[in-house]
Amino acid sequence: MVGKLALTIGLLLAGAQAQQATNCTYQSLKCGSVLLAPPFNYTTLQLTTAVNDTSSIPLVSTTDLSQTLFHCTDILGTITGNAYCFAGCDTKPGVRNDQCIL
Repeated sequence: MVGKLALTIGLLLAGAQAQQATNCTYQSLKCGSVLLAPPFNYTTLQLTTAVNDTSSIPLVSTTDLSQTLFHCTDILGTITGNAYCFAGCDTKPGVRNDQCIL
């Protein structure tokens, strides 16, 4: 019984790690569209939670998450909403910070 429980917990943890392949870089700014795609693979639930925890961003639809700018707050991949980009979110290659289009 204990062995089955340990196996189940191990499989759940492995599945959670496989779902999010790469954490965003500490202190970087990334567009939601970048975080939703490989190699990051954050979920819409993670992005929605980050937006809802940020009082300066209005509630946005799932579609609008892609044009929201997120701040990577630690080395574990925790994100917070930074800004909703009304004119769109401009992605930058590599480790450069993404930014809102003005």
